[in-house]
Amino acid sequence: MLERAVINSGPLVALSLAERLDLLPTLFRELWIPTVVYEEVTVAGLGRPGADAITDVRWAHYVRPVPAPDPLLTAELDLGEATVISLARMHSPCMVIIDEKRGRRVAQHVYGLPVKGTAGLLVEAKRRGLLVDLRATLMALKQAGYYLSDAVIEGACKAAETP
Repeated sequence: MLERAVINSGPLVALSLAERLDLLPTLFRELWIPTVVYEEVTVAGLGRPGADAITDVRWAHYVRPVPAPDPLLTAELDLGEATVISLARMHSPCMVIIDEKRGRRVAQHVYGLPVKGTAGLLVEAKRRGLLVDLRATLMALKQAGYYLSDAVIEGACKAAETP
């Protein structure tokens, strides 16, 4: 897995809900949160799950400004996803951490960027011995209201070789 990554709001919220934001600096030597994404979680998401944990001062040093993304990119994706992809392209090779299918497809197939989602990060954490029970973590996320299909949960558990 790459040593640097740019993360979108969905995975930030999911890891916050799972109380596993600590995995990010453990999995990546360099981690960036675009300013737009940070504001989406902490300002627009004020009072929502994930916002409080991200507003903690220790996360502020991961926040990076990003020049305006390519207009064609913003025409296809929301601003958060577009800035994640733009920042990753500026610092390639760089992992893109996005959960939304369209954003993942654009990052991977149009720009050739490596992509992981929340489930993929948790699989990697399980493989490295940083997470004890992958299935329980994924089910807790789902029960907390974070969308994860049964197929994603089963695929992640199989990828991590957990029962």
